[in-house]
Amino acid sequence: MDKKHKKILFISGGVLTTGAIVTTVLLIRRRNKRKRGLLPPSGSDTRPANLLTTNSNTLPSNFRNWNGGSDYLSSAPRGIRNNNPGNLIFTNINWTGKLPKEQNKDRRFEMFIAPEYGIRAMIKDLKNDIEKGKNTVPALMTEYAPRFENNTDAYIQTVCKDLKVSATAKLLPTKNTLRLLVHSISRVENGGNYITNELFDKAYAMI
Repeated sequence: MDKKHKKILFISGGVLTTGAIVTTVLLIRRRNKRKRGLLPPSGSDTRPANLLTTNSNTLPSNFRNWNGGSDYLSSAPRGIRNNNPGNLIFTNINWTGKLPKEQNKDRRFEMFIAPEYGIRAMIKDLKNDIEKGKNTVPALMTEYAPRFENNTDAYIQTVCKDLKVSATAKLLPTKNTLRLLVHSISRVENGGNYITNELFDKAYAMI
């Protein structure tokens, strides 16, 4: 047995099968990759709906999904199936178009009646934070994607790159800056950008 496997056995405090050793090694490698920023931030949940994230609540009849239908897109990224591309956590904030808890199918995040309302909430959240003084990408993203559940440094680097700004650049809550922020954050949170400029403009017109 090599030194690596001996170390794993010692840490476990017991006897591991070959399969358990392999699993442990893979988990350690994955943890180390996340530390180095090689994996997406943990907040970007693109898994299909499952018992850990959803409940049996019934959607309202006027619910409109990202494709224009009325069904719950269970295989879509979490932010898209919830019409919440920024993955805003469920709070007591009375966002326009927000589904009440008894109609929300997600156990943790907000759901909105239609995509533009989720984008609107995302825009307002970012705009408010910038206006309150969190007007650099690091300050903004540390608030938006806290370190206890995200690879915040990797998130900051991605957003700076997408906005083509330095970490010390002062942000103004202009429509163009907010558009770039929304596109960048949505890509991180959902594994791709599902927000067209037309959809952004529709949401922005409602703030």
